[in-house]
Amino acid sequence: MAYTLEQPAARGAGTTALEDPRTRQLDPVLARLVLAGRISADAAVRATAMAQEQRQSLAATVASLGLITSQDWAEAVARHYDIELVTAEDLPREPLLADAISPRFLRNAGVLPVRATADTVWLAMSDPGNTYAIRAVAIATQRNVVPVIAALEDLQKAYARYWDAGQSALQRIVDDIGEDLGSDAGADVEHLIGAAQEAPVVRLVNQLLTDALRLHASDIHIEPAREHLRVRYRVHGRLREAGAPPARLSAAVISRIKILAKLDIAERRLPQDGRARLTLLGRRIDLRVATAPSVHGESLVIRILDQSAQGGDFPDLGLDPAVEARLKRVLAAPHGMLLVTGPTGSGKTTTLYAALRHLNKTSDKLISIEDPIEYQIDGITQIQVRPEIDLDFARVLRSVVRHDPDVVMVGETRDPETAEIAVHAALTGHLLLTTLHTNSAAGAVARLLDMGVEPYLLASVLRGILGQRLVGVLCPSCKRPRSATAHERAFFTAAGIEVPEDLRLFEAPGCEACENVGFVGRQGIFEFLEVDEPIRELIRSRASTQAVAQTAMKAGMRTMYVDGLYKCLAGITTLDEVCSVTSEDW
Repeated sequence: MAYTLEQPAARGAGTTALEDPRTRQLDPVLARLVLAGRISADAAVRATAMAQEQRQSLAATVASLGLITSQDWAEAVARHYDIELVTAEDLPREPLLADAISPRFLRNAGVLPVRATADTVWLAMSDPGNTYAIRAVAIATQRNVVPVIAALEDLQKAYARYWDAGQSALQRIVDDIGEDLGSDAGADVEHLIGAAQEAPVVRLVNQLLTDALRLHASDIHIEPAREHLRVRYRVHGRLREAGAPPARLSAAVISRIKILAKLDIAERRLPQDGRARLTLLGRRIDLRVATAPSVHGESLVIRILDQSAQGGDFPDLGLDPAVEARLKRVLAAPHGMLLVTGPTGSGKTTTLYAALRHLNKTSDKLISIEDPIEYQIDGITQIQVRPEIDLDFARVLRSVVRHDPDVVMVGETRDPETAEIAVHAALTGHLLLTTLHTNSAAGAVARLLDMGVEPYLLASVLRGILGQRLVGVLCPSCKRPRSATAHERAFFTAAGIEVPEDLRLFEAPGCEACENVGFVGRQGIFEFLEVDEPIRELIRSRASTQAVAQTAMKAGMRTMYVDGLYKCLAGITTLDEVCSVTSEDW
């Protein structure tokens, strides 16, 4: 059949829809999907703008935004242009015409020959509007080209099957870039903007983010070195190498990320902080980006906040049933203060979100003050702190108490002013939840006293302190039991835990399901200090942290270390994990 974009299949009622102001400027296939109610008009406009900005096909853009699957898009294109649709089973087992067309061209163009005769080649493509690719294949093969439609995902899987054995997607993109992008060290702003918007650099940054999501990484560390750009992901609390693009790409990659985060790419001497929101793998992702100058260029860290994850509830945290019951008893109080303590990245905010979900009911007004808002929860008034306009925790908290809340969550108590306002808010009939950076639950008392909170006030409002850390959860696919050594048995004996003679612990060597890491996510280990009268007396007398901890343990508090040991016996984690996060000698 003769193929032209100007002669699509009969459109019927779709012709009228294309006259609508919201759709008439759209790609016709996208407009028909809007007419059919498959995609909203706003989403279609956004996808069109993103495809133009990132210089990628609409097929790739709508799939990356999660608006429609690549298979559904291919079916819509085939129907609209009345072109044959080929499936994954129709694609050849080996690449055709390999001597005439390079793999790099096929990948970049998003096309693949699927059948060939002496004078004709049938070319699978996700975007039939790519007339350049059609002409290029016709010239390279000296044959007529008949376009057919294939899902972008099927084409990418075919590329991987043909050419990607033993090579990461990140490395493939770097190899595809070749020498096209030269060194841009010291380049002017216009050059950096141009390089950052080149399609290969856009694909490289998108692949970095996609790989991080697939690995469930919490952070991406990008660090320029003399010979390469070091990229590492923090997965389950540990950094792992992700790749090493050549140093000549450093400025372009970092500039691309700075553009996404709305940072000043001309400023390379001072640290900057920014944010970005995008959709990858059908999930809405928030990024917190921090830059800092280093010897070989700007170092950059990206914190990944997956909005689709939405945190968890108490059963998901790994709380011991007795601790969960005591925690809920504190949350049932009409007023007072609950602290969640631990270092950065120990899951404190996730625990507070679980508490908010537990408390969230129509009879109470809940307000949270956060930096940033990690998960949005219906029914809760969430306020974003903005230090750049002097809207800090203390200022927002001072205003919030006049909004008649029942429960207030303060993302972090960082300074004496916030601590003082929080204590007074708890005194005046509010239940206040907040986090504090301390090494133990008992250490939170001394920390607040050092911030200037009066002992008698703290003793009056403090209801409980939850200390926590995160440990890796063993992969269920490759987890296996083994006999414990005498050295390992000693840890349990010293902690007063009775174990059988044939004690068995668990390990996971790694498998395909866990990316050969041995862990699939993290779970908390906890210690809960419930403030009773003996603890209040110690607070009033400014007793030492050790005295507070010993009194709490006599009253039944299980330390994080002991909680971790019980999770080792349950096959959840390893002794090495527990000792590493609790600073116990191993």
